[in-house]
Amino acid sequence: MAPAQINGSSANGRNDTTSFDTLQLENLLIRDADAFQTSLSSEDYLDSLAPIITDALKANALSDFITKLNDIVKGKDAELSEKSLNSANDINTCIDSIDQVSDQSNTLRGNLKQVNDFLNKSVFELIAKKKALIKTRETSSKINETIVVLNICIQVLEITNKIHDWIKQHKYFSALKLIDELTSIHLPKVKDFSFSVKIYDSVPHLTSMIKGESFDTAAKWLSTQIERKIEPISEAVFANLEELNQNWEAVRTDKNSVALLPHRLNSAVELSMRDPSLNINIFEVPELGINLAPIYDCILVYQSLGELPSLCASYHKEWMRKYQRIIYPITLSSNAKEKSAFYQEPAVSFNGIAALEAYLQKIAGFFTVDKQLNTKTKFELRSNDTADDLWESFAIKLKPVLLQHLQGRKWGLDDLNELADYKDILGNFLQVMENSQYRTNELHEILMIIFKQYFGPILIQHFRIEFNESMQSDHFMPLVVTDKVDYDNVMKICWYKKDASFAPRNFQAVPISFPFSEDYVHYCLGMRTLLQDVIDFTTKHYSTDFSELNQIIVNEIFEKVLGDEPGIGICNDIKEFIDRNQNNKEIVAQTYTNLEYYLFSLYEIGKVIDRRLRTQNGIGIINIDTNSVFKLKAIELFAKVRKFSEDAIFKMVDQKVSELLDMVEYDDWFPSEENHDPNFFILDFSLFLENLFNSIFSNLPSSFRTLGLFRSYDFISEYFLNLLNNTESFNKTAIINFDVDVKHLETSMANLIGNQAQIEEEGGSVALQSTFAELRQSIDLLLLENHDEFIKNPSFRMRRFDRLKYESALQLIRKLKDDSAPDDNDSIYGSFDARLGGLTREASILSGAKFANWGKFRRNEG
Repeated sequence: MAPAQINGSSANGRNDTTSFDTLQLENLLIRDADAFQTSLSSEDYLDSLAPIITDALKANALSDFITKLNDIVKGKDAELSEKSLNSANDINTCIDSIDQVSDQSNTLRGNLKQVNDFLNKSVFELIAKKKALIKTRETSSKINETIVVLNICIQVLEITNKIHDWIKQHKYFSALKLIDELTSIHLPKVKDFSFSVKIYDSVPHLTSMIKGESFDTAAKWLSTQIERKIEPISEAVFANLEELNQNWEAVRTDKNSVALLPHRLNSAVELSMRDPSLNINIFEVPELGINLAPIYDCILVYQSLGELPSLCASYHKEWMRKYQRIIYPITLSSNAKEKSAFYQEPAVSFNGIAALEAYLQKIAGFFTVDKQLNTKTKFELRSNDTADDLWESFAIKLKPVLLQHLQGRKWGLDDLNELADYKDILGNFLQVMENSQYRTNELHEILMIIFKQYFGPILIQHFRIEFNESMQSDHFMPLVVTDKVDYDNVMKICWYKKDASFAPRNFQAVPISFPFSEDYVHYCLGMRTLLQDVIDFTTKHYSTDFSELNQIIVNEIFEKVLGDEPGIGICNDIKEFIDRNQNNKEIVAQTYTNLEYYLFSLYEIGKVIDRRLRTQNGIGIINIDTNSVFKLKAIELFAKVRKFSEDAIFKMVDQKVSELLDMVEYDDWFPSEENHDPNFFILDFSLFLENLFNSIFSNLPSSFRTLGLFRSYDFISEYFLNLLNNTESFNKTAIINFDVDVKHLETSMANLIGNQAQIEEEGGSVALQSTFAELRQSIDLLLLENHDEFIKNPSFRMRRFDRLKYESALQLIRKLKDDSAPDDNDSIYGSFDARLGGLTREASILSGAKFANWGKFRRNEG
């Protein structure tokens, strides 16, 4: 029989949505052949039947289930009856089985009834439990909701407490973020609670408190981490500057990096070659321990609140308060009148250089922090332009203070090192400011003033004092060196012509004599030291306007120290020294020789200065025409002093010769005897003259010696010629004796000329001999036996007496008388006994007591 599915229709025809599947029930009851041999009340059937009953209960079709079960039983009974009818044997056989089935069915019915009762009871219990479960679930849901709300409330309270804790811990930005999170996320969830309203109402106060306390913390940070640490900050900055200087000096002074010498610290070249790790970051120095968190926190707080401009304004005011305390004793000018008074008479003073150094280091540290802090805060609080403006306003106030400190001190000759320290202090300060990209042009002018108005004049006086001491203590004789080491040192120090007799190419052995004295060696050493001192002073901190610096070095130092300004220039000192010692032939002569080398050295010094400045500063004195040679203006001044020295020598020689000649007197122009030898006074005169020339001109240049001899003998020749011209008359014997004296003078002159080993040209000797030409021709004319040929024969005159004027020659001839003396006792031809003169050898006026006055010109013949 096919399985039927009952859809749960009630008796009254009402449709029920509940149904169950009868297939399982049929499969359970329809078994194999011994299905009826199995007891329906067995546990196996009951266990199989229980799920079907449960499904029927769930489907609310228990009655249908029972009905279906009865139908199945009936169907089985009908089937059984049918089979019984078909087979008696089977019927009989099955009767017993049917009885058993019937019994089992009854038992099953009873069991089903029990099950039904049990199921009914279970259903009611299940419904009750279900209602209780629903109620419990509703309660649990409310409890869960309450727990959630309570957790939210607790979280709100915890966040509120955490906000206060972070405020106490100065974590203002974190607290502000929590406030934002609290108001936007958490508080709306508990808005119905009164405490949340109170918390919400306190949010503006908390925000305001965070804003105020964050700025107060930042201001306190400025005081504790910047203002109170300004000294260690400054020390760290200047220690870094020293490291930068040492590193760059090692690079620029390397022999392979000569081109880097003109480039100072902070120049474009140095910055491009600098190792970035050498730059100091104040906020990363462990010894300083400066934490930027408070500043960052404050910026984030105001940035979040959209009040960053307000923070910038408040921060600027606070920074200016720190600035005013840092720059004290310099103060801010409140009005134009006060400002004007401030510039005129700065009332700020420092107790020594150490106090000034500490002050400048403090200022440099403050302004360095300003820019580095701006960079660290990404210019949110202050810009570098603002920092530059503040620096420039301060530099305007600082400049007159530094000038007052500089000018208020009397810098003496012993203060050169202290002045260099002052320059180093200011120079280091400016290098720190330049390293932070501040403009320092105004204050660089002070460095120029220090160099030009103080260091230069003191250095000049040092050189001048040493030069004058050397000049005063000089032996004024040619320098003699007996040691090869000393010779090499002199060659290294002094400037000389490469072809000089003492030059290394001509050097043979020591001892060796130099034309110049020891004074010239001291001068050369002093000039080299002076140039090195100037370069050492300017090589580190003078990094701007090299053209002006070079002009100061040349015009304000070298030109002045070599100039003729009284009290400053050594050219004037040399001139005054010559003037004071113009009667000392050794001093005057040696000074002239030294001046020759001074002049040569000036040409070389100009080249050295230009070369050294070009190397050290990048530009020389002459930069347009590189082929031109720089020449010092002092060359003209020294040339004038040399001319003055030359004139002094000639003046001294002329004076000595004139004094000698003044003592030469020819009283008797009518002698009766001829002399075979010169008069004693002529012998003495020529001897003294030779000694004078040898002592003065021996070490002088040959050209100067020749000129001196020419001048002197021309003067002597003119004197003796005037004797003839001014004498009214004379006899031939007097002319013969006069000729003997003049020949002796000519011989003496020839000897002096012959002693000049350096005269290589014959022209010089001929020129010297020509000085006596007119005198010689005058004497030769008077010695002629007959003057008719001279008078009547012009060619004879031109051939033998070309230096004589015809009229003057005729006057001399007229003065020539016979051997008798004139009758006039008052004439110039007085008696021999009365005048103690005459042309005899015994009449020497230089003998006896008068000779002693000229004894100093004799040479020791031993």
